[in-house]
Amino acid sequence: MNDTVAELRKNHLMNYKNALMENVKNNTNVLVDEDIMSLLKKPPLDSMDLIKTKFLDMAKKNKVILNTENLNGMIIQYRDDLIKVCPKLKEIRINSLNSKIEEFKLNDDLDVFKLAKKDFIVINKELKKAIKEHIKKYIDEDIINKLDCLFLDDVDIEKKEKIILEVSKFINSSYQKQLLENIDFKILVKDTILMNGVKEQNERYLFTLNNSRIFSDL
Repeated sequence: MNDTVAELRKNHLMNYKNALMENVKNNTNVLVDEDIMSLLKKPPLDSMDLIKTKFLDMAKKNKVILNTENLNGMIIQYRDDLIKVCPKLKEIRINSLNSKIEEFKLNDDLDVFKLAKKDFIVINKELKKAIKEHIKKYIDEDIINKLDCLFLDDVDIEKKEKIILEVSKFINSSYQKQLLENIDFKILVKDTILMNGVKEQNERYLFTLNNSRIFSDL
């Protein structure tokens, strides 16, 4: 009888860990596929596209006509390249958190897996580093290095250089700063939700453990 109960206890712990990992997976999928993706995809309105708006405002201010087809193509390519990075972000977060769950061992019957803010420090540092590096990489490759294709051959050189300088400063400072701050906020919210989800799983685990007649016979 004791062997059977011990096996049930072991299975209960396994189910508990699997439930925690499912929480991690679902939470991370929403973070990346919905929250972060919403910041990387094309906005619903052109006026919300900060990069495009900055180009057009500077062109209008300097009375220069831009090749909007090429501009749209550059920005679409930039966004598409960034979106391709999203699976890597999910992999970093899921693998790191699941490793913590897998390493968790019971010290006593009332022990549960604990997830605190400090547990996200290293994970989020790696996550944000990957995001920042790829934003910089694709801004340079898809936009900054292709700016010449936006201007007609007879454009005034001084105006062209002024537009390129101003837009480059904006993209490399204000735009990137705002995007990274928005991503940081999305991550923080999902970290908090996940911590609360772990607490709920802990309560279910302990409730079953403490109220099951089978486990009480152990």
